[in-house]
Amino acid sequence: MNMNNRMCIKSLLLTLTLLLIIGLPAAAQEEAVGQQTMDDVVVTATRSEENIKNIPTKVEVIDSQTIELTIGGTITEQLKKNSSIGVIEYPGALAGIGIRGFRPEFSGITKHSLVLINGRPAGATNLATILSGNIERIEVLKGPASSLYGGEAMGGVINIITKKHTDELTGMAEIGFGSFETNFQNAAIGGGLGEWFDFDLFARRFDQADDLKMGNGETRAHTSYKTQNGMLRLGADLGETWRLDMSGDFYQGRDIETPGDTFAGDDKSGNKDIDRYGIDFIIGGELGTNNRFSFTTYKTNETAENYKHYTGRRAPFVQVAQYRSYDSEIDWLGFQVKDEYTWAGHRFIAGIDYQNIDKESRKYNQDGTRKAPSSPNEGRENWAGYLETVWKFMDERFTATAGGRYDTFDVESKATSYKTNFTPNTESFSTFSPRAGLNYNFDQGIRLHATIGKGFVPPSAAQLAGYAEREVGGVTMITMGNPNLDPESSITYDLGVGYDQPQWGISLDLTYFHTDVDDKIIKVTRDNTGTYENSLGAEMYGMETTLSFDIGAPLNWERSLALFVNSTHMFKAEKEQPDGTMKDIHNVAKYTVNYGIQYDDGMVDGKLHCRNQGMMKDTDWNAAGYPELKYPSFTVVDLVVGVTLLEHHRLTLKAENLFDKDYYEKKGFPKPGRAFYASYRYEF
Repeated sequence: MNMNNRMCIKSLLLTLTLLLIIGLPAAAQEEAVGQQTMDDVVVTATRSEENIKNIPTKVEVIDSQTIELTIGGTITEQLKKNSSIGVIEYPGALAGIGIRGFRPEFSGITKHSLVLINGRPAGATNLATILSGNIERIEVLKGPASSLYGGEAMGGVINIITKKHTDELTGMAEIGFGSFETNFQNAAIGGGLGEWFDFDLFARRFDQADDLKMGNGETRAHTSYKTQNGMLRLGADLGETWRLDMSGDFYQGRDIETPGDTFAGDDKSGNKDIDRYGIDFIIGGELGTNNRFSFTTYKTNETAENYKHYTGRRAPFVQVAQYRSYDSEIDWLGFQVKDEYTWAGHRFIAGIDYQNIDKESRKYNQDGTRKAPSSPNEGRENWAGYLETVWKFMDERFTATAGGRYDTFDVESKATSYKTNFTPNTESFSTFSPRAGLNYNFDQGIRLHATIGKGFVPPSAAQLAGYAEREVGGVTMITMGNPNLDPESSITYDLGVGYDQPQWGISLDLTYFHTDVDDKIIKVTRDNTGTYENSLGAEMYGMETTLSFDIGAPLNWERSLALFVNSTHMFKAEKEQPDGTMKDIHNVAKYTVNYGIQYDDGMVDGKLHCRNQGMMKDTDWNAAGYPELKYPSFTVVDLVVGVTLLEHHRLTLKAENLFDKDYYEKKGFPKPGRAFYASYRYEF
């Protein structure tokens, strides 16, 4: 057990002792604190509202209070600390995720994990642009969901549900400051306007004016940045059952400094500007008895401009005046049609999804003139139809789900300015993805659940129809697409047992999962020409654990004092090599364990959180021959304490990396050391 783990456990024991002492006179409290329901209703597992205890699929819910008490302004920070999934994060607002042994990904329109906002694609390749403000809950579906959501849902689905206020007006205004010359402001207001209309408006500004300081006490140069984001929703009741909602959200990052690998010192720095926005239009209501219809259309855009302060691909780097080196723009356009029919307690959900993605890249010389980008522009059009059925028997003790989805894709490489050494091409393919599950609830609070399903990831335009050239040591290296590629596919099954006793404050789930990946797409190079092939496989299996015990429930306290654990242990995460041997998948930790204690008495709340990440492997791109290396395990401790005064006023203190751990999640990109933040909020 490392030192930070021991210190975290000692802190937990000390905190628990103090809170137990404080909790003894809890009966004198005037108002009871509501216990978190054990019967959360989720929508991601079946694309319809279902009780989380009745569905076979493994779904974890991160509620708004948990988000409030977790340090981290981005979705990736919330996910790694509350759902034990894999992430990759770089300084300068760049992040991605990986679920159940799939390597985290932070770029490109083709990934192994899908992120949604209110059920529609988020439209973000860089998850650092999705911030944690104004969120009601995050639903984390672990395991394949291609039967409902198509490509990229092989490892799982993250569905971010934003707040929707329809009753009396409510709102807040918040200001805060902290380490590294940080200051931030948040404001929100929402509620009903008369009998028919309602709205939500949210805005946030964040400015980290100084550079980060690492756990070793040294300053990490070129790490300041500032962002702002917001959201507007307008809603209207159109009758007894029909409703219309129109929403828009945006993110803007400016002067985001990118320090580069520490191997290069301060010589390979840069900066970038990032913009992302999304708009959607949702209308839904009842077509008849037990029949509900909805239509969603959306448009999203992500734009990034990258600037260099140096020239050269390898050290020594030459410092030059800042110039724009590369920018990209990606557009998502789509719609979702869903019809939901209920018969004798059973449910049938059918729908059609359409999506069109267009990506354009531009590259520049140091003097500002244009040049050919490394890869051509690309596009992807996807039509799909799906059917999900939910069968309930034995007074809803026994639930069976079964469904499937048929997807067709047209993928193209497009004519690209200044890139004349290739011929634009289009390829098409289709695939079918089934999934089934069983769930049984016993009287004693025991729940058994199991699922099996197929997932797939479509080949990218570059893999199917791309063409790229680059000079390496005076030799022209060529990479060509392969029009005969099949989608990567996987079969995953999981088996789990849960135990819930609200009166005892206990909630537990253990889930074993096993994934076999076939037709894995790899790059092969012969002489100076590379291409892509379906030739290898991968195997991942492990155990997911969630446990919470609220001591206040069996003691009849009018407050909550909960111990929690959320973990993922990878027993195996290996991919096949061309010689038939197996190799560990890089950037996948052997285990990730979140544990700690959370307290709430209606006036004071807080959380002591410990995150312990195990060893993982990677490639050392700075050493000759690019050898494989092992990352050390680490434990990081966070502390959050909030106090609500006179109902409307809230003070919050946060300590991130409390014990100043010097660590990294990606070699060459160390994480920040100890930091403190304070904020004041007025709520009404």
